[in-house]
Amino acid sequence: MSLELCPWGHLSEERLREFLTDPLNNQNAPDRKIVIDYLGKNFVKLGFLDVGCGTGHQYIALKQSLMSFDYCGVDKTEKMVEFARGRFPEAKFIQGDIHKLQFQDRSWPVVYVRHVLVHLPGYIGALTEAARVCSDCLIICLLKPLADKQQIKVVGEPPDQTKPSDFSEHYLNTYKREPFMGAIKNLGFDVVMDEMVEVGGYFESYELIIARRHSPDTARGQT
Repeated sequence: MSLELCPWGHLSEERLREFLTDPLNNQNAPDRKIVIDYLGKNFVKLGFLDVGCGTGHQYIALKQSLMSFDYCGVDKTEKMVEFARGRFPEAKFIQGDIHKLQFQDRSWPVVYVRHVLVHLPGYIGALTEAARVCSDCLIICLLKPLADKQQIKVVGEPPDQTKPSDFSEHYLNTYKREPFMGAIKNLGFDVVMDEMVEVGGYFESYELIIARRHSPDTARGQT
């Protein structure tokens, strides 16, 4: 079974370390460089919530950038969180679900959601919750770019519904562009960047979306 489809909760330490060296996922992945560049030009200090933080790639990228930032990584898989805490004891990593984040409304200026939404049965609930806790900049990276039609694709063996587990790895979805972008706007954000990032290999490219919360004037329809 490929790394992408492997049940996250059962990854060995060796496989977890692969997340830190895989060129498409590590701190130097092309989409991460674009994000760091954008944040460096638009923010003096970051309050950065990393939803679906995995083993801490984005924390490394921020640290290497030398920007001033407050960071919190959230992941549903306990093993991911434990590994990240062990490797980066100075950072904050907590276990949590993107559908029910334990933060107040608009409590994080930057909310970053990378390669999470495509692994869920659908995106509306997760996107709504990420937007709820975001006060300014919502960053979404999609493993499967938006397309003309939606495809909810269940891959691998069906999850064992008799056991509590993280079964998100059984989805590898493609979402329809118009309703997805409409959802971002309806949640109070304007898309300021929508870029296809060439990564090669099996996935070929990612879609990186950066959206900023409407200003009061924009929300009233003023320019």
